[in-house]
Amino acid sequence: MVKTQTNIYKSSTVESSTYLYDTKDLFVKFKFGNYRYIGVAEEDYVKFSTDKSQGIALNKFIKGTYEYEKFEDDI
Repeated sequence: MVKTQTNIYKSSTVESSTYLYDTKDLFVKFKFGNYRYIGVAEEDYVKFSTDKSQGIALNKFIKGTYEYEKFEDDI
């Protein structure tokens, strides 16, 4: 059983993401900062991670739907 998944993207803003299946936390590393999105449904994570544009998918499926917190340090 997969517990975490990390992806590295070829994107102008999103560098990588890590999804924790147990807690449903999605960590996103942007070129400008790091965020944790809380309680992200697996279906929304899959839509985000497999989209051709992670920036657009993040705005469409994650932002505004899930609570988040910003990290000052790298994740």
